[in-house]
Amino acid sequence: MSPKFSALLILIILDKAGSSVRPVVTFKPNWDKIFTTEFLTMTCNVRSPIPADMRYTWYKNNNPIHTAQSYEIRDAKQDNSGNYQCKGTNTNISDPVRLDVSHDWVILQAPLYVHEGDDVTLRCHHYPGYSGNETIFYKDNGVIRNWGSDPELRINNINLGGSRGYKCTKEVYHHLIYYQYSGGTSIPMKEIFTTPEIKVTPFPVLEGDDVTVTCHTNVSPYRPETELQFAFHKDMQNIQSFNSSNQYGFQSAKVKNSGRYYCEAKTVSGRIIVKRSKMLNIELNAIFTQPEIIMTANEITEGDNMTLTCHTVRSGLITDTELEFAFYRDGKNVQEFSLSDRYEVQSAELKHSGNYSCKVRSSTKNITRSSEEVYIQIQELFSKPEIEMIPDVDIERNQMILTCNTIVMRNDIELQFSFYKNGQKIQEFNSSHQYVIPSTQLEDSGNYYCEVRTSRNGVKKRSEELTVGQQGEYDPAVIQNMIRVILSGFLLIISFLFIFYHIKFIKSLEPVNKGSRAPRL
Repeated sequence: MSPKFSALLILIILDKAGSSVRPVVTFKPNWDKIFTTEFLTMTCNVRSPIPADMRYTWYKNNNPIHTAQSYEIRDAKQDNSGNYQCKGTNTNISDPVRLDVSHDWVILQAPLYVHEGDDVTLRCHHYPGYSGNETIFYKDNGVIRNWGSDPELRINNINLGGSRGYKCTKEVYHHLIYYQYSGGTSIPMKEIFTTPEIKVTPFPVLEGDDVTVTCHTNVSPYRPETELQFAFHKDMQNIQSFNSSNQYGFQSAKVKNSGRYYCEAKTVSGRIIVKRSKMLNIELNAIFTQPEIIMTANEITEGDNMTLTCHTVRSGLITDTELEFAFYRDGKNVQEFSLSDRYEVQSAELKHSGNYSCKVRSSTKNITRSSEEVYIQIQELFSKPEIEMIPDVDIERNQMILTCNTIVMRNDIELQFSFYKNGQKIQEFNSSHQYVIPSTQLEDSGNYYCEVRTSRNGVKKRSEELTVGQQGEYDPAVIQNMIRVILSGFLLIISFLFIFYHIKFIKSLEPVNKGSRAPRL
């Protein structure tokens, strides 16, 4: 790239971009070193459009030296060497650029702005007014181009690592003879864009957050037209291919989104330059832990108050959301979502046994977690009672006895019994499990059942109904069935007797001696 073309390109870019934050200093001719007695023009380039009343100030080594858009150095002196900057009205000050003025015989010149990937021209320049002859170029003390008449060296696709260690040797004619002089340089390389940095917002990341991962880099202000593409990776796997967006996002973040992320940026046109960021470990913080069912007592028996707690630990990082809880038994909801983390059952029954679980959800984030199932068995105190009638009837007293039978599971409980006829209580609760029907008249017929309860916590169970008829017999349907069975048996016996005597009668009609012959006449 020739010095004139480089300076012109920067001017064009600045004019088209219109987005430079600060002015850019350019040299004409575009060399970073000159000899004494030579001239150079510096220009302060400000983005378009330039206000009509724009005023400029030049600085050398942080001291103001001139007020105009351009600053000319004629008949350069060594004390013109230094760091130059410029500033426009209402603009930031430019980055400093270095000018070296030499009084040696040979200098190796490089363009003022060189970026990685550029094609660069170096010039082995001898002092004005003298004749120069052939030139040798070196890199890291090794010859890269032997004696030749061309004082310029062209380097293709220069990189940051290859910008140092250049040197040249040139023959300069004076005092009627050629002498060899050397000059060296380190090319002032600039990155076309900085190494990308991966950032995440919000930070720290919580479950349910909408997360944005950004691949941040700065394009050189001297190459604002540079186009970049970006790619993202998680745990060494590509999750977003190269495209123009420098962001990757996911909504309602989950713990599975945790991982080691990095991004890549690359140029789109010209020589492709790819740069990779450092790893960023994104660890999602759970807003609450997986819940677990906790029972207030190790064992629940009938009649006890059962309390289940849905226990979870809330993250200390979250303060703006409430947690809601729901409970389930055998997969069916028994308590809808609410702010209470407890489920209570007053006077538990056997039907409350089952597999219990709970769910916790955030009121503001779409996060729900379920506990493991816990089987809870309600311990039975006594079995369901059965009402029976004692078969023996006291004929003299004309009475019969009903008993309410149950199996007691624990020895430390006291039971009470009551009896009912046709839905009406006929014996209050007491310790006796029997009831005496005082008479066996027709009015004592009816449907009887009994109830059993504990004296401590009021657990109550009821038997099935028993139908009792007159004289302690069962209902007419039962009697009719018994009569049918008796009649059927009686008819069967008569049938057998009829067949038996019929066969006997037939045998009596047969001859006494089947083997004798009839007498002859």
